[in-house]
This record gives sequence, C-alpha cells and structure tokens, in this order.
Amino acid sequence: MTAFNGYPISVFLAVLLHGAVLGALLLFQQAESEVLDVVRPPAVKALLVAENPQARNERVQQQNLQQQRERAQQEQARQQREQQQREQQERDRQEQLRQEQQQQEQARQAQLRQERERQEREEQARTEQLREEQRRQEEARRQQQLEQQRQQEAERQRQAAQAQADAAAAELAETDAEITMAYTAVIHDLVQRNWSRPPSARNDMTAVLRIRLVPTGDVVDVEIVRSSGDAAFDRAAENAVRAVGRFTELQGMPPRMFERSFRSLLLTFRPEDLLN
Repeated sequence: MTAFNGYPISVFLAVLLHGAVLGALLLFQQAESEVLDVVRPPAVKALLVAENPQARNERVQQQNLQQQRERAQQEQARQQREQQQREQQERDRQEQLRQEQQQQEQARQAQLRQERERQEREEQARTEQLREEQRRQEEARRQQQLEQQRQQEAERQRQAAQAQADAAAAELAETDAEITMAYTAVIHDLVQRNWSRPPSARNDMTAVLRIRLVPTGDVVDVEIVRSSGDAAFDRAAENAVRAVGRFTELQGMPPRMFERSFRSLLLTFRPEDLLN
C-alpha cells in the first residue's frame, strides 16, 4: 500500500488493465486447447512495476492541471484583489470627488450667498438713495410751489396795488384833465377878450403861438411857431397874449400840473375862433 500511496486511481486502472489482458489470454488459451490439444499457448507473465509511464504521464498531467488550476485560482484571486483594490480606489476617488464637489458646492453657495447679500445691500443703498432723491425732489417741488404761491401772491398784491394806483392815477388824471381844461378855458377867455381881429383876417388863416409862463402866471415869452402868412394877423394874436400880461388864476395851480401843462402852452388862433 505504501508503493501506491498517492496514486490510487492510476494503480487501480493499471492493475485492472493487466488483469483484463490476462483474463482474455486465459480464455483464448482454453478455447484453443479444446480444439487442438497439441498447441500450447505461450505463457504470458505480468510484471508489476512500481509506476508505468502512462500513469506517470497522467500523474504529471494531473499535477500540471492542478498547478494550472492553482495558478488560475491564484491569478483569479490576484485579479479579484486587484479588482477590489481598483474598486476601492474608485470608491475612494468617487468619495474624494464627492467631497470636492461638496466643498465646491458649499463654496459656490457661500459665494452666491455673499453675492446676494452684496446685491441686497446695493439694492437697499439704491433704494435709500432713491428715497432720499425723491424726498429732495418733493422738498424742491414743495419749495417751488411755495415760491410760486408767494410770487402769485406778490403778483396779485402788485396787480391789486397797480390797479389801485391806476384807478387813483386815472381818477387823478381825470381830475387833472378837468382842472387843466378849466385853467385852459380861463386863459383862452382872457386872451380872446384882448384879441382884435385885423381886417385882413381870412377864414383859412391859422397862427400857432407858444406862451411861456412862470408859476405866478406872468407871461415871460411869446413865440410864433406857425405863421398864418399874414403879418397883421400874427401880430394881433401876439398882442392879445401880451395884453393879458399875467394870468393870476394860475397862481393856485399845483406845481406838478403847472410844470406838465402850463410852463409852455400852445395857443391856436383862427379868424373865426380861438382854439387850443
């Protein structure tokens, strides 16, 4: 049993094969001995060797197969380890990538939050600035309205004062005109009383004289500014003014009225009447 330890199958097959060969030879020999007793079959001796080549080859093949299986298993185990290492590295890489992405996302969110806060501050500042500008504009409009109201009130008061002044001036002018007409009528009446129309006077003659007076009513100068074309007619008109000499009725006249209307006075003489 020690000789066949480790190779039970190979030895068994070899023994079985040799036994079969021996049995076949024995059967063949018995058949021939029944027909021909003279023919004696050769004797076959079976020699049991320690290991035949076929068994050795099978054993080598089995060893090779076993080694191949072991190497395949080792290779498979190595590939599995490498695959596990690659998977672990991939997981580590994915985890690192996830952490980096998470950090980047956190940084992006922080940046977005800072940007939103900055925009909110800027928007708030713009809103405050806009409100302040609106307040200034509103105040400016209010001041402008107040100024316009003051100007309108001042204009209304000025117009009212002007209207009052115009009314007073109109009233005064009307009064002055009436007074002036009254004094002028007195002067005309006095000059007409002293005027003697010459025989050479004709209806188409007109002589205009400028009379210069002083506040006492005295005549200081008589000037013919437009001649009638007839010397006798002109001289008669000048003599009529000089004959009066003084218009005493002018002495009570207001200085303003005298300076405006009677300091220098124009008288028009026509043959049919004395007109101013």
